[in-house]
Amino acid sequence: MTDREKELDKLFEDTSKGKTPLQQTIKRAKRKTIIRNIFISVFVALFVFVALGFTWLYIMHENQENALRDIQLFSEITSPNVNEAGVQNMGNGIFEGILFINRYKEIGGIPVSWSDNVQTYSLFGGVSRLAGDHSPIHVEDPVDGQIRYYDRETKQRMLEFYHPDVEYQTIRNDLLQLDERMQDKTIEMAISFDKKYKPEEVRALLKDVTLKWYWADTYTDLERLKEVNTQSEEEEEEISIPASPELANQIYGFDEINGGSINSEEAFIEAIKNGIKEKNGKYYGEFERIYHHLKGDSEELHAENVNVLGAVITGTREQLEPLLNQKMVRASVFGVMVESQ
Repeated sequence: MTDREKELDKLFEDTSKGKTPLQQTIKRAKRKTIIRNIFISVFVALFVFVALGFTWLYIMHENQENALRDIQLFSEITSPNVNEAGVQNMGNGIFEGILFINRYKEIGGIPVSWSDNVQTYSLFGGVSRLAGDHSPIHVEDPVDGQIRYYDRETKQRMLEFYHPDVEYQTIRNDLLQLDERMQDKTIEMAISFDKKYKPEEVRALLKDVTLKWYWADTYTDLERLKEVNTQSEEEEEEISIPASPELANQIYGFDEINGGSINSEEAFIEAIKNGIKEKNGKYYGEFERIYHHLKGDSEELHAENVNVLGAVITGTREQLEPLLNQKMVRASVFGVMVESQ
């Protein structure tokens, strides 16, 4: 018998003391295969986990940046006399993040707290306010009996505006309430005009007070502001809901810019144009509507297309009192008051 034949016999030799050499070889091969497969599986799982983690971080970061862009663009044409002090980002689970935008008003050189702008953004895109009630606090004013609105967080007065082409049952004129108690205060006030004015006309007429913000004419549906007839469910008869003033969080406009290479209305036009560039932005539809309304029959949108319906101003009692004799002032509403420095 040759050596080769002896090796084969030994390989297939049946022993009662243990497994044959072939069985031992197969066992070792299986063990190596199992170990290799476990290693490959662990490596693939770690790779997928890391890849998914980086993908999640990238998408969330992109959506956060898009949300901040949308919020910033919209804040340029909203939030009368409200400034932003910075953004804080907080996670809210795997699929959602929350942005806290700290805000304040500057009245007579003094910063005054205002409610934070809290928005959520998600893994799947989009930006929205937190779910819940966001309506302002409303209290009957003991002086004139009208409802006065307050910011939910700071409990400061909210500004109100009256459109010149809408008839109201009552129109607030807080200029009549200026008295000795306000002698040492700087007062924020919303004034509504008797008609549309150009920004340069407003600047000339309000040169003795601090002009902070312009209420722009962006209205394409005035009917929603007017008196509404509706059906009463309890008495089954038609009732009329009187027209209400616009609150500060319901209107569009722009800041007064002191100095700089462009004036206030030009900056407003640029903000509108930037808004319509972001076709996937949350507020694209509003920017597009405002753009076409302002442009009208013009070939392009220019600062000359902008009309102003009201303004936000600040001043002392002595600076504000002369506005009582201004024909252009149809309504006036107190906002925040601070002790003068």
